[in-house]
Amino acid sequence: MSGLQGRRVLLVEDESLVAMLGEDMLLDLGCEVEVAMRLDKAVALARGADLDMAILDVNLGDTCSYPVADALFERGIPFIFATGYGLSGIEPAYNAIPVMQKPYQVAQMERLLRHLLTCKTPPRGNMPSLPCGCSFWAKIVGPHQIRAD
Repeated sequence: MSGLQGRRVLLVEDESLVAMLGEDMLLDLGCEVEVAMRLDKAVALARGADLDMAILDVNLGDTCSYPVADALFERGIPFIFATGYGLSGIEPAYNAIPVMQKPYQVAQMERLLRHLLTCKTPPRGNMPSLPCGCSFWAKIVGPHQIRAD
């Protein structure tokens, strides 16, 4: 058991095959999954759904998932970004958020999500924060590029 059993995860992904793959991985990890393929649905879920955490594809067609990230920040819901572009695809204002490299790998996904359960979302702007006290960040390979091992 992964420790993720019954956790509610928002998966924001605009590519249908990638969304299905991510959803299957999350279901295999025991999560309950809400999938949003459009920004408006993702923002609505981020603002009102009962969620434990989220995975946000950064690029959603001709827009980005930053409004979803902002809504999650406001509610104190931890999340990670997913992108095939690495850090070059993330705006500097969000550089404290872990980035999961695409294509999705279940081991990396599980490790990052389990971490989100034990540590707080990094601070942003004037929002309160509780710093992460674990050694997870010591395993970063380059800024926010998390190893899957």
